[in-house]
Amino acid sequence: MKKTIRLIIPTLFVFLLTAIATVHAAPILKLHSAGHDVTLLQQLLQKENYTINITGVFDETTQEIVKTFQSDNNLPDTGIVDRQTWSLLTEKSSQGSATTPVVSTPTVVTPQNDNPITTVPISQPPVTITIPTQTNPQSSDNTRRKKPQSEEAVIASIRAQRVPETATFLPRSKVNSIISTAKKYMGTPYVYGGETPKGFDCSGYLQYVFKQNNIDIPRTADEQYKVGEKVPAAQLQPGDLVFFATDLTGISHCGIYLGKNQFIHASTSRGVRIDQLDDTYWQKYFINGKHIVK
Repeated sequence: MKKTIRLIIPTLFVFLLTAIATVHAAPILKLHSAGHDVTLLQQLLQKENYTINITGVFDETTQEIVKTFQSDNNLPDTGIVDRQTWSLLTEKSSQGSATTPVVSTPTVVTPQNDNPITTVPISQPPVTITIPTQTNPQSSDNTRRKKPQSEEAVIASIRAQRVPETATFLPRSKVNSIISTAKKYMGTPYVYGGETPKGFDCSGYLQYVFKQNNIDIPRTADEQYKVGEKVPAAQLQPGDLVFFATDLTGISHCGIYLGKNQFIHASTSRGVRIDQLDDTYWQKYFINGKHIVK
């Protein structure tokens, strides 16, 4: 009996810590919020069979649907996604799918080997990745004000934007190691802001994989999009990076190209997985690849 109690108490303690971390890590979203959190919110509401478009913008329609969800679940229908609303929404979604995003507290990234992590210059062997200043003459404010009406036109305009480029920096001899490391974390859950094997977001996953191979790349998808040489899908090589604009406002998702039209990434709905680049959904939001293999 005493042995059973000793086993139950640590398990209960871990469960409580996880629940507390989930609540405190939950985002607070309201009218006019925008970005990846809103995209994830809309995806979760869609999974709960609420009719909502995935725009990445917390507009009045999203607010009304949030109110409906809150009312349906006996919560104050404020239209504001507080921690209680977010926790219930992710809990409901996880009951329907074992691969629904989980929120946890990030921990410190530790390399898996004893070699020091070298920052790599993009133009020579190990130093530092230098990202050129954005040279696009059209400001993001003007781009947003003049955003075309159709999704196709928005994507086309993002594809056409100029983006900083650097020399290739990933040694071809390290490509297999990068891909092997990436596949090692298949099934790891998606965690917004996650950058460890406990949970990754898309750019945190890429940064972690490269860091395990002693290569430092920027932390966010939009900054990662500034390294390497811009190429269309047809010119991608295994080890290159791929980028998407799933929220229709700019680069919001990324992955590692594996070859044969496949890429590996940390998806919001199913965690780290392999998908087809020519899948209808990913093809629609694909912006460009960045060739980084030298």
